[in-house]
Amino acid sequence: MPTTNLITPEKMFESLVAKNSNFIDHKPTVDVVINIYGKPWNTAVTLFSLLKYSGQWIDKIYFITERKQPHDSNFDFITLALGNKIVPYTPGFWLWVRPFRNKLVFSLPGFRKSVRYQFGWEQTDKNFLFVTHNDVLYTGDIIGSMLHGVGNNIGIGPVGQCWNCSANFAGLCSPDRYTEYKPGYNELINLLKQYPGSRQKDYGKLPKKNRHWPLPECRLNEWTALINMKIARKATMPVGKAIPFGAFYELDIATRWFSDVLNMGHTVSNFDISPYAQHAWAGNLRSGHAALFDVDEYTYSEKTAKAYLENEYSKMSA
Repeated sequence: MPTTNLITPEKMFESLVAKNSNFIDHKPTVDVVINIYGKPWNTAVTLFSLLKYSGQWIDKIYFITERKQPHDSNFDFITLALGNKIVPYTPGFWLWVRPFRNKLVFSLPGFRKSVRYQFGWEQTDKNFLFVTHNDVLYTGDIIGSMLHGVGNNIGIGPVGQCWNCSANFAGLCSPDRYTEYKPGYNELINLLKQYPGSRQKDYGKLPKKNRHWPLPECRLNEWTALINMKIARKATMPVGKAIPFGAFYELDIATRWFSDVLNMGHTVSNFDISPYAQHAWAGNLRSGHAALFDVDEYTYSEKTAKAYLENEYSKMSA
């Protein structure tokens, strides 16, 4: 995997700064946290494209590399290019996407800081934390737009995994209506039977009689989201009671956090990222997670990202 064969990474970053004087003219108000498992070229595109369009808002980038990495992945060329913007961290434990069923484990600092994004969450001193997957292509100033739209919400980003949701199949709910559709427990159980979702077999004991809203597939999708830390820090462990944002607890990453904070009375603003970002853009499957289990898809995605980055750099250097 790449180490030094990216064309002069220091000059690439210098070119980004030269093309975007706001890097140094604007006081940064946001830190970024990115969780990395493989995909060095996709990771580079994610961060360089984000800095290209939203660099004026960004101070530190919490660069979290999982303890285990596939395909001998090496990210030195990225950290070399971005220098002191990077705060590197390798968690003590490799949690992968294993679900946990006992929230007491999150009271252990070493374990909790191994949860996806949590190190950046606890380290940042900014009022806003931008969360991103490492396979996103940014095409516009998403952070600026999210800062404008977040208001008093606890976060902003694409809401819901509606493609799996019975309520969406029935036309009763959508990302913009998730606070409006609040079915009773029996109504929801009947809905699940009438319109079975594609992941319903994974629900286990969800929904619960005393906690059946928001719906199981509802979450703030963590591939691209802005967290309002002024609110979220107080609500979320280790300060508050909500499960850590990046924890796979119950159905998926961030589903329990979303449920916890909504039941505290907080809200999340739904945000259409399509004018600003493309997730899993470089592969054929359009699924970043699936690419990790398909060598051909992984290789294709990385080659696509490498070619894109080198082409963009040649434009900046011209």
